[in-house]
Amino acid sequence: MANPGLKRLGDLLVDEGVLSPQKLEEALKTQRASGKRLGEVLQELELVVESQILDALANQLGVQKIDLGSTPPDPEIAALVDPEVIKRHKALPVKLEGNNLIVAMVDPLNLMAIDDIRLATGYDVKPYICSEKALDMRFQELFGVSHEASQHLDEWRKEMMKDGNTIKELLKKTATLTELEDAPIVRFVEAILEGAVDQNASDVHLEPKEDKLHVRYRVDGMLYRVMTVPKAAQAAVIARLKILAGLDTSERRRPMDGRIDLKVRNASFDIRFSTLPTMYGEKIVMRLLNKEMAHATLSQLGFEEDELNVWKDIINKPHGIIYLTGPTGSGKSTTLIASLATIANEKINVVTIEDPIEYQLPTINQVQVNRKVDFSFAEALRTILRQDPDVIMVGETRDRETADLAINAALTGHLVFSTLHTNDSAGGLIRLNNMGVERFLIVASVEAMVAQRLLRTLCKNCRKKYELDPHEYDIVKPYLGADRDPAKLKLYRAQGCEMCHNYGYSGRTAVCEILQMTRDIRNMIMANASVQDIKRQARREGMNTLFESGMKKVFKGQTSIEELFRIARPEEDEDSSTSEKAGRALLEELPEELYAA
Repeated sequence: MANPGLKRLGDLLVDEGVLSPQKLEEALKTQRASGKRLGEVLQELELVVESQILDALANQLGVQKIDLGSTPPDPEIAALVDPEVIKRHKALPVKLEGNNLIVAMVDPLNLMAIDDIRLATGYDVKPYICSEKALDMRFQELFGVSHEASQHLDEWRKEMMKDGNTIKELLKKTATLTELEDAPIVRFVEAILEGAVDQNASDVHLEPKEDKLHVRYRVDGMLYRVMTVPKAAQAAVIARLKILAGLDTSERRRPMDGRIDLKVRNASFDIRFSTLPTMYGEKIVMRLLNKEMAHATLSQLGFEEDELNVWKDIINKPHGIIYLTGPTGSGKSTTLIASLATIANEKINVVTIEDPIEYQLPTINQVQVNRKVDFSFAEALRTILRQDPDVIMVGETRDRETADLAINAALTGHLVFSTLHTNDSAGGLIRLNNMGVERFLIVASVEAMVAQRLLRTLCKNCRKKYELDPHEYDIVKPYLGADRDPAKLKLYRAQGCEMCHNYGYSGRTAVCEILQMTRDIRNMIMANASVQDIKRQARREGMNTLFESGMKKVFKGQTSIEELFRIARPEEDEDSSTSEKAGRALLEELPEELYAA
């Protein structure tokens, strides 16, 4: 948009009243130091959001803005133009309005792009300004590879085929190629990892198929396909990653594990690397751990105030064992680390046994399990008990031996934290008994069982308010309160926009079910009561279920009822006393925008 008659972006935002001159000067100093574009700097400093920049540019240029998050391109319309043209001009056909072709453009003044698209389609082009990030995301969805990654693949193809190499010869050169730091395939792999970091992905999956290689990111617990790589590049991509992980590129028959220490976007990552031989080649999964990211504090996990107060009381007990339960990826380790960071001080010896160590804490002694030398959770715990510990965290109780050692530690004056894989808190008590732990030991040592899940939180930029349908009306009524009318309630649901990569959600929050070991609960365990009976008693004593904890966040507009149902369901076997509890309002106050009293 290099037009001498146009104002510079900073001046434009000041004139529009979006930015103060003082804040602009602050941003310009940061820009000069970083070398980044001003728009990028303004967003990083949280002085403006991208939509404000686009609004200002649209007003100056006399064009309309299009949100590709809420207005997805018609695939048949997008296919009217060669992907190479779309990629080169950063101009994506979206839809037809009569004889006008609506085209989303990063630069709506690019006359060459407009002419190329008009000649290719025969339609009059109506340019709309859009976000470059959103256009790149839509291009990935439509054509399989991001702009940056696609460019690197194109360079790789040209470089490898320029001497008339066959595909077979091309693949033979892969190992040599991947050792060249400026090779296009190297930059392509970097683009995959950078994309994962940009989207806050926890894992990257590379999945070989018959004629292509799929790349998927796990974002906020869900997997999304982000690109499709040509089959010809599969061997080169996998070989490059295996070299980074220090693995033998010629070994493709056995599963292998490795680690990659890498800087991505100026942050240091410890990447856990795993291969699995499949029908169409090696499947790779990478777990990304940001070594520089600070651990979350208890207040940042998302617990409701009453839940947080109960949890703080529990973790400050002088001795006993506290279990967190839930499936892999439910945030158990994060909660434990935040809890230990809360209670750790110079006067006590806190030791953890982890696999892997995800967050490094200076006030805690952290031990890494190493199965290659038979250093298991049980062996580590046995050793730690000779190290004069006050507080011990065992990353996972997997077997009878570990359970017995942890419980004995709790009975000898130590405070012990650990995790179990069960669906709910009451189920954790039965799980210990099924492992072979005697009931009297469970009763004597366990202080609390806490079930936890992670709910995706709605993107605040695009969440959409709506009225409840009859089914949702019936679901929320018991939890809203007898004196409130569900007909007056509105909730939010996911929509999708540029800011959340069209997922509709951004970030996650914890919900929990805290079962404290009261006298009645202990007596029920000794009497070999069922999971349902124990849970029913805990609810009579005031315990909120996972569903009730999540429903509070639905009422607050933090998440959707669809997301809550993904991880929990309302209790179906409530007796009269628990139904009476459920009939009371979960929240004393509801947000004004959601409930018109």
